Amino acid sequence: MSTQFSLPSLLKIDEQLFSVIVKCTRDGLMMAGLKPEAIGLSKLLRSGGNVSAIIGFVGPISGSMIINTTDSVACFMAGRMVGETFTTLDNQTLDGLCEIANIMAGGIKAALSASEYRFDRISVPSVIVGNSFSINHYRGMTSVSVEFGLPEIPIKMGEIGTFSVNLSLMKI
Repeated sequence: MSTQFSLPSLLKIDEQLFSVIVKCTRDGLMMAGLKPEAIGLSKLLRSGGNVSAIIGFVGPISGSMIINTTDSVACFMAGRMVGETFTTLDNQTLDGLCEIANIMAGGIKAALSASEYRFDRISVPSVIVGNSFSINHYRGMTSVSVEFGLPEIPIKMGEIGTFSVNLSLMKI
């Protein structure tokens, strides 16, 4: 007798939120010609990179979405979004990362609009640049963090093209 299970259920992660993150990340980066692949999953926020874009959600459910990555991956994604090549983290690159976050947050809002996780409003994005930060959430918050790889970024000098998307939500 074989037992079937999926990774999200094995880790007691909300499968709907996991699926929404994966779909909206793929859809959001499609217009930049990127095809992110989900390579990791956790209930905890992973902030291994030094650049994060954060968008808040408010309504019957409140919370946030965070994209975290390295400056080189942020430059790559932002450059692909506008059809340019960025090599340094500057206002234009950070604006591009914020636009990616906006697109993904809009997709998440639409995908969850008819679910128990419905929220009404999305905040403007904020950006944190730096390695040492932590975000603490209220107990009882549902949190899903998915790590993505970008096969379009070649591995060089030990650096890989990854980023994470965290979704943390709570009924008010």
